[in-house]
Amino acid sequence: MTGREWMLSRIPAVRVPVVAAVLATIAVNLSPARTLIPDQAGQLVLVIAVAGITACGVVLAFFLARLDDSRGIGGLAAAVTVYALVVLPATVIAFTSPDTQHLMALLRFAGCLIFLVLMAFALVPSQPRWTMGFPGGLLGIVVSVALAMLIYATPRLDGLAANGVLDRFLVLCWLVVTGTYVVYGVRNRVPMAYGLGAGMAVVAIAQIARDTGNTGLGGACLRLCGAIIMCAALARRLRERFQTSQLRVDRIAELDHELHNVLAGLDGMTHVLSHAGKDDRELLSEAVREEIGRLRNLLDQRAEPDGCELDPVLTRIVTLRRTNGLDVELDVEPGLRTTMPADAFAQVVTNLLANCERHAPGAKVQVKARANGRSVHVEVRDDGPGLAPEVRGKLFRRGVHDESRGGSGLGLHLSQQLVGASGGSLSLRPAADGHGTVAALAVPAGRP
Repeated sequence: MTGREWMLSRIPAVRVPVVAAVLATIAVNLSPARTLIPDQAGQLVLVIAVAGITACGVVLAFFLARLDDSRGIGGLAAAVTVYALVVLPATVIAFTSPDTQHLMALLRFAGCLIFLVLMAFALVPSQPRWTMGFPGGLLGIVVSVALAMLIYATPRLDGLAANGVLDRFLVLCWLVVTGTYVVYGVRNRVPMAYGLGAGMAVVAIAQIARDTGNTGLGGACLRLCGAIIMCAALARRLRERFQTSQLRVDRIAELDHELHNVLAGLDGMTHVLSHAGKDDRELLSEAVREEIGRLRNLLDQRAEPDGCELDPVLTRIVTLRRTNGLDVELDVEPGLRTTMPADAFAQVVTNLLANCERHAPGAKVQVKARANGRSVHVEVRDDGPGLAPEVRGKLFRRGVHDESRGGSGLGLHLSQQLVGASGGSLSLRPAADGHGTVAALAVPAGRP
């Protein structure tokens, strides 16, 4: 399974808490369970849950800001910080004094407005640095408090707040930003963006319910549901970043493995070329040039045209391995071609011969290539000690290797991926006579 396939197979794991939260919200609001759960105790539990989920969102956002070099992630971290430390406390903490309640309402309005401003900045390509990360969050908190106090101290603005004008303006702004995130995410195929937009939409519904007098468990459940949806969107993006980093690490390890194999094949050339005859020198020089070209393609990650002729590729690889002391014979049916790219085919055969050198030192190796219908079959057989019983059945897993013989456990794993990508197959089995190992490679045949 490739990294992309594994990632796609794991996507439902992020959706599980979202689906659970939606179902729980429906159950609490529409079923008899609502009448059985005390409002005060239920709201306390939901407040604690929302606070915990929001705190997780802050941590995830700051982790993402560390891993992701885009400024938008830093803006999200600042926005979520303002929501967690200003909007949420001003929303859930209840006071008995009317003046204090009014001030908390103004603080909630100001915090929501600054939250939306920071969320909007996160979509701007040239986002200012003062709106990102911890400095942006701290500045947002200070501005939220200052704006709330300004409205409180200004009779005209305070009157607008008392009449509900500012709340309606806030709902309009919230819907605009929410819609922008959803449209941006869908249009650009960014799951985190439309996930955040969906969560913000649910939170907006909860806020509207609160402003219209619905302060029971229904609004609290909606707020929790929205927080979970936004947190899940951040968690999914964080997992994708970790997986991308792991894929890069894996690719570097694979590249290092292949470079060692190429260099091992070239190692003996400096000693052989000076003593070889004219014909052998020309053959070895051509093999060196081809391997250097393959080395350059590996480093540059160049795409290569499909298809190659087997005889010259196998002759070059076998010639290089002989210079390192491998006793190898080559028997190729004339005119064989495959649709597999030459570099990929050479990489697989090189890995198989390198395994013979490592696991069957001094053994005699035979390489045979024959046509078989629409496929070309290549067998690499050695008369060494054979396959160790403890590794049979898991030879192609990444990292599986015989520790007594060294190696990294990448060669066979990578070879199987390359062959599979070309529509072929690769298998290892004990030799029929019980002595040695046979690597059977089947690749699609190409047109002569």
